[in-house]
Amino acid sequence: MARERIRWPLVVDRAREIVDGYAPLKVTLRQVMYRLAAEGVLPHTPPMYRRLSARLAQARREDRFPDLIDTVREVHVPPAWPSVDAFVAEMPGWFRLDRTAGQEHALYVAAEKDTLRQQLTGWLEFAGIPVLIVRGSSSQPYADIVRDRVAHEHRQAHLAVAGDFDCSGEDIERDWVERTGCWSSVTRVLLTYEQVRAYGLPATEGKRDDPRWPAFARRYGFDIKHPVQWEVEALEPDELQRLVLAAVDPYIDRNVLARQITREEQQRRALEEFVGRWGTEGGGQS
Repeated sequence: MARERIRWPLVVDRAREIVDGYAPLKVTLRQVMYRLAAEGVLPHTPPMYRRLSARLAQARREDRFPDLIDTVREVHVPPAWPSVDAFVAEMPGWFRLDRTAGQEHALYVAAEKDTLRQQLTGWLEFAGIPVLIVRGSSSQPYADIVRDRVAHEHRQAHLAVAGDFDCSGEDIERDWVERTGCWSSVTRVLLTYEQVRAYGLPATEGKRDDPRWPAFARRYGFDIKHPVQWEVEALEPDELQRLVLAAVDPYIDRNVLARQITREEQQRRALEEFVGRWGTEGGGQS
């Protein structure tokens, strides 16, 4: 796509529509780029990514574009409160029980990229399903932490995987499953070869120097000379959510979950009553 043919006001408008489509959740700049590339709006190249970043940053400064997730540029400070009364008043809102308690199976959802973190945690919070972010070749200590957690569950553990359809994504899944070695079953929720074909998702250029590409290409009948990949963010957010929720639903006993939520609400009300007595009895100091 030639530089002079890019109509940036239209690109920014489409990017805003993409971000709004995920509301109330937020997305990263990379997710926006994946969607624009999948739609053929922009070429999927590093220079174009930088240009998009600059354009959207300018639009945000002018209050013409919503905020994006930035997992790097954050202010890291210890939590603090203006008073003990303010601390106590917030407690009921934090309280929750383990909503997976009583379920026959333990389910974990693994994402190969951090860009999916907020979507997955937001969609799965209702059932308390743990989300794992497995970027690249994960550290062995992280794998050990997960394996120890699963061992303490004392029930069969199942892993659902979400990520790109490419040679590195398949290898990340293989490496993680081998490192943890604690799963009764592993299911790739997305992306799969069948989904790529069913949804007609456009491919982006893959890494030519990836040693895993030739075997991947032969396995699926791709041209070895032209590496390609499919980004999971190319799916519409509503469809991505539907596929994730459909995959986890068989592992959730809704009656068990409802009883646990009822217990949680009862205990939260008891905590709220305590907080009310704290305030009326002058339990704290301003």
